[in-house]
Amino acid sequence: MAIRSPVKLPYAVDKSTGAQISIDYAHHEVHGGSHYYVEGFTTLATGASLLVKLVTPNTTKWSHFNWHIESNGFLETYLYEDASGGMAGGATITPLNNNRNSSNTSSMMIVSGVATPTTYVTTISQKSWGGTGFKTTSGGGSGREDELVLKQDATYCRTFVSGSDDNIVSFKAFWYEHTDK
Repeated sequence: MAIRSPVKLPYAVDKSTGAQISIDYAHHEVHGGSHYYVEGFTTLATGASLLVKLVTPNTTKWSHFNWHIESNGFLETYLYEDASGGMAGGATITPLNNNRNSSNTSSMMIVSGVATPTTYVTTISQKSWGGTGFKTTSGGGSGREDELVLKQDATYCRTFVSGSDDNIVSFKAFWYEHTDK
């Protein structure tokens, strides 16, 4: 009887428990220093809006993008692809690296508080939630668990439009940047 050498398994095993250790690809990108996020909140009055411009670079390093949005009142939100014109002003936001030990920086540009675009080609996402009742306003939230691979060299515009006074809107966008093969 021949003795075979141990087979190298495609996954790690914890030495003390024998449990299989595996992580999903996005989690792998966190460890590799290529996973980024922006998050924040704002308070909007009825009819007020906040627009955020996202610009992807003209490289094959593509953003694999997800988001989560919540509000305590009525909110409509849209994500437009290939937005152009307008979108002046605003404040540039520096994305943070999930791996706080990494000095890698995101190649995506994000500007919050821009003016309305004059045109856009595609509506990628549209959601609304919340409503009003007797002396109450109910909020809600939405997110996208399936990532979008954003187009290279494209401009996106995320809009938030409030239908309630003193509407607290919380937003988190998170993505990893991976070079296409």
